[in-house]
Amino acid sequence: SFINNPVAQVIGFVSLILSLASFQMKRRGGILFLQMLASFTCAISLVMLGGISGGILDLVAFSRTLVFSLSDRYKWAKSRLWLPFYFTVIVAVGIITWDTESIGSLFAILGTLLSTVALYMKKERLMRIISLFVGPCWIVYGIIYSSCFGILNEIIAMTSIVIALIRLKDAVPRNDEIAQD
Repeated sequence: SFINNPVAQVIGFVSLILSLASFQMKRRGGILFLQMLASFTCAISLVMLGGISGGILDLVAFSRTLVFSLSDRYKWAKSRLWLPFYFTVIVAVGIITWDTESIGSLFAILGTLLSTVALYMKKERLMRIISLFVGPCWIVYGIIYSSCFGILNEIIAMTSIVIALIRLKDAVPRNDEIAQD
């Protein structure tokens, strides 16, 4: 709770601001940069609150987002092997931390897998739409670990995504765009 660990909650608030701003960015690069910073600050907050699985998965998310953000500039980062690599790492983290967290790990794993798919997409529209499904997973995890700003982050992030979809007039992907990713 906030009273028991105010520093962790304040760091969670910083993560919230970064996450909120990310989906208002027009371009993929801006989204990925702010998502990377949000993952790092969220990892610190969750570990401080006892959410080891979620914290480690957020560090994996930081690494993943860094690699995905470099895919436009470096050949090694363009490899299609990154997606199965990160899927494997995410599931492995869930298995390794299972004894510590049990059911909570499942929500963190699913949320991280979904965000990995979303951030792998090249089309900003698809990134936003898939990211809408990440929030409910992390809301449940936030409830388990009393992450006040983590819960608020996901609610606001989902709202921010919907606003961006409307504002940027990309609420529904066209079939031809889905096939390109």
